[in-house]
Amino acid sequence: MKNIDNNKKMNDFISPPPCPPPRGGGRQFGEGASPPHLDTLNNIDLKLSSIEINNLSLKEKLSQMFILGFSGTCLNSKNKNIQNLAKNGLGGVILFAENIASYNQIRDLSKELQDISKMPLFISIDQEGGLVERTINIKNKIDYLTAMALASTQNPGLIKSHTQIMAEELKFMGVNMNFAPVLDVNTNKDNPIIGVRSFGCNAEAVIKYSEPVYKTFIENNIIPVGKHFPGHGETSVDSHLDMPVADLSFEELENIHIKPFKRAINNGLDALMIAHVFYKNFPYIKNMTELTAKDYVARSKKLTTPSLKGGGRGWVKPKNIPASLSSEIITNYLKEKLNYKGLIISDDMVMGGISKHYNYLDACIKGINAGIDLFIFRNSDDEILKLINELVNAVENSLISIERINESVEKILFIKEKYGIIDTTVIANKAAKQSNHLTVHSNEQINKIAIKSIKIAQKGNLIPLKKDKNFLILSPDKSKIFNLSKDSSKISDFLKEIKHKELIYSLNPEKEEIENILNLTKNFDAVIFVEYNSIFFKNQLELIKKIKTPVILINTGVPCTLDNSKKTDSLIKSYCLRKPSIEALAHIIQGN
Repeated sequence: MKNIDNNKKMNDFISPPPCPPPRGGGRQFGEGASPPHLDTLNNIDLKLSSIEINNLSLKEKLSQMFILGFSGTCLNSKNKNIQNLAKNGLGGVILFAENIASYNQIRDLSKELQDISKMPLFISIDQEGGLVERTINIKNKIDYLTAMALASTQNPGLIKSHTQIMAEELKFMGVNMNFAPVLDVNTNKDNPIIGVRSFGCNAEAVIKYSEPVYKTFIENNIIPVGKHFPGHGETSVDSHLDMPVADLSFEELENIHIKPFKRAINNGLDALMIAHVFYKNFPYIKNMTELTAKDYVARSKKLTTPSLKGGGRGWVKPKNIPASLSSEIITNYLKEKLNYKGLIISDDMVMGGISKHYNYLDACIKGINAGIDLFIFRNSDDEILKLINELVNAVENSLISIERINESVEKILFIKEKYGIIDTTVIANKAAKQSNHLTVHSNEQINKIAIKSIKIAQKGNLIPLKKDKNFLILSPDKSKIFNLSKDSSKISDFLKEIKHKELIYSLNPEKEEIENILNLTKNFDAVIFVEYNSIFFKNQLELIKKIKTPVILINTGVPCTLDNSKKTDSLIKSYCLRKPSIEALAHIIQGN
């Protein structure tokens, strides 16, 4: 690490602050101290203060604009690229389940990454809760609820408590940026990727119940990243696989889908993730600084590698431009109309929404010119090294202006300073002493919140379960559900003094399996059917309709997916299949 001049102010290398100062709380810098403002940095030992933006090379500036994934749970010869990039100005890393084996291991890995880095790293993660958790390989981990389950509590205070537990966990792990909360309004019941990750099907619910999430992260000096601007809730295609087209009016987009983002911006949210979604009816406002196709092709001939991995070769103006590459949406609307000054981050560029339509170089050039500050790539292979070098050439050949690069880098450095991304070891070592207590106590708290999240929409006369009855529990095969494959919890684990048998069914059972299950139901007094996303796995609905035995139906997917099923005797909504919700369901159906 360079020697640090404690008398050098951040003002020496960062332009006037683009974001407001932190709103209360935050990581402490000594007793009674609060996160530093730009004019109060004289006597604080800052790693950042040794960096002057004018002294950074162009390659270092561009490296700051990348958050990259890597393989392994420790630094070794198999992930040399991420180590070399960190030593040469990388902006940040993103952690996935493959990087996390235990709490102590990931804390140590985060510390080691920060120690070898030339500049402080964003250490980021997708830790939404429920379907999206990256800690699934940790034994005795903390289990969280989905956003929709949290919203079902109708209690912002409980949501704040749930988020505080997550914030403590992330601080312990050395994480300083979380790609959450989801601010999408799930208006399309056929949406394959948002669903219960959303706080609701109307803007008001998303606004009300997302607010305690991002505010609590900010109070803990973890950067929350609201996603997926300007809204992924009306899509019917998974952007991991291809580019969705949102065919809704601009009025609908503004009056419903953008509203939670606007509120979050007004409340001080400092980072947004932009969707790889094409918004068909977004007004086209020509940005005069954008290169024409002719200019682009002419200048790109000077590049040594016209095309890198991804869709197509060279530059072809595609019919559909996703929000993540659109200057109309990012610059004209988000930055200018909404006056947003925070970080603008792409969704993962490896996703099909980009990679099936653009090569990486073209996408990054267009993204930077559109206003993207940080690109996420889930990998750090040789292609990414080439990409950064080619972006240097792109700037030198006037495909991207140096002013545009400086704007992003200044913003990145300011946000790192604002959130105290300086020395994570002090926080991590302090948290290590409390890890066992935190895990046990946290799971107890979340279990209590889970009970509040479950709603009995139709009680019938089967609940509470009767001890003199025999119940067949039909549960979905969680081993086939992404991110739930290691959660083996079952309702039967928590039933006491109730006669029962639990059977795991295929997510979309075929005719023979359905017939076998129907024959089995004849031997029981009632069936407890745990549904999962039957809007997509329609054979579940066929099975439910054919069951003659009384049914307690438990809806764990998005609301209103059961409209076509038979009238059930009891209906329970939980919106989550994680262990806390499963245990809470067992608790409730027993009348506890």
